[in-house]
Amino acid sequence: MAADHELFQEAQTQWDLEKLYADLAIAKQEIAPHKQPSLTPVERELLRGLLCRYSPTEIAAQRFTAPKTVEVSLSNTLYRYVEVLTQRGLSTLESWRDVADWLAAAGYESARLEINWSQVPHVPVFYGREEELTTLKTWTSEPQACRMVIVLGPGGIGKTSLLVKLAEQIQHQFDCLIWQSLRHAPLLATMLHHWSTQLPNLQPVPAGDVHNQLCGLTEYLRTRRCLIVLDNLDTILREGDFAGHYRNGYEDYGDLLRRLGEEQHQSCILITSRESTKEIVMMDGPSRPVRSLELPGLGPAAEGILQEANLSDEKQWGQLIRIYRGNPLVLKIVASNIRELFSGSVSNFLKQRITLITSDVSFLIEQQFQRLSAAEQELLYTLAKIREPVDVGRLQQELTPNILQPLGSLVRRSLVEKSAAGFTLRPVVMEYVRDRMSREA
Repeated sequence: MAADHELFQEAQTQWDLEKLYADLAIAKQEIAPHKQPSLTPVERELLRGLLCRYSPTEIAAQRFTAPKTVEVSLSNTLYRYVEVLTQRGLSTLESWRDVADWLAAAGYESARLEINWSQVPHVPVFYGREEELTTLKTWTSEPQACRMVIVLGPGGIGKTSLLVKLAEQIQHQFDCLIWQSLRHAPLLATMLHHWSTQLPNLQPVPAGDVHNQLCGLTEYLRTRRCLIVLDNLDTILREGDFAGHYRNGYEDYGDLLRRLGEEQHQSCILITSRESTKEIVMMDGPSRPVRSLELPGLGPAAEGILQEANLSDEKQWGQLIRIYRGNPLVLKIVASNIRELFSGSVSNFLKQRITLITSDVSFLIEQQFQRLSAAEQELLYTLAKIREPVDVGRLQQELTPNILQPLGSLVRRSLVEKSAAGFTLRPVVMEYVRDRMSREA
């Protein structure tokens, strides 16, 4: 058997072990005054293993002993000590995971490691999303926590704000927090090297050695429960192509996503993007450890945006929200223009029978339009000309039989919506494309 000092020493980087050893020894004396007054080397070793969030079976494997032996020992000793120390009733500890959670709540955990957490965007006002937050909290909570979750949706829909709120509510469950904005498209090797210089006990690897950097990271995520947020994944994806293809020089992000999604670890990776990638699509599933959430527009909660803008004609707010599909950012922009141009009257605005496309809204859609392949752009023009929902058969007649790939890509990008009547453009996209067509005529 390995010596006491050789196993699970990484626990000392995030736990006040000396105080914990001393306080648990006092709890031990309350339960078993006839036993050795301090924790035994074996008890300390088992404690460190649990603090590193190893299961009893995993601890047994590293100690070269039977899992049942470890489980019995824990039930008779540490589990009972922890119950006394945290002032819980005897035999109330039901899972080995409770040990780290209860002791963290009792204040024995050292300061949580944070990387780039100061870069988390400030979200002063947050509307709705209770259902989505509940879903994400379920997906990211033990014991059935997902390894990876991607939140998808068009620009302005609130993907980043949602993850900021989620992170605020679940961060206490994690030992390490990493917020990584991809807005400026860092190379994977550069990003991983930055992380490696700040993660304790992670073996240094040359900056260009991506393979070994990934190996070191995945091993670290097995021994620590980390929360990693990758914001704006779409910035490393290629423009002028179907959804989900990487820019030149960024293909190794596919290896990162595949490994973090497929390999066993106890951490959680959250991603925001306007489009998914082929690796995530292949791993994604409702009962799998990798899942996706298509973020819809706000429903009635969007009325808070219009109320904050002091708009009138409240009975017609619902119609305005439907026109702009509940996109929070677009609604804020439109509400500001209604206040300035129509004295805040939603009714007077709707009488114009136009879908207002300001320069800011146009810029949002232009960003997505420039990412499209030629086939996708052609399909947008065709749908804008038709102006009404249309089925696949008619689109194949108007364009080409090979319409399914660009159509599916546009649906995934949230530019085309599908109903029982067929496929059509979202109203804001329709106005943008028709305006573009008139300028190009």
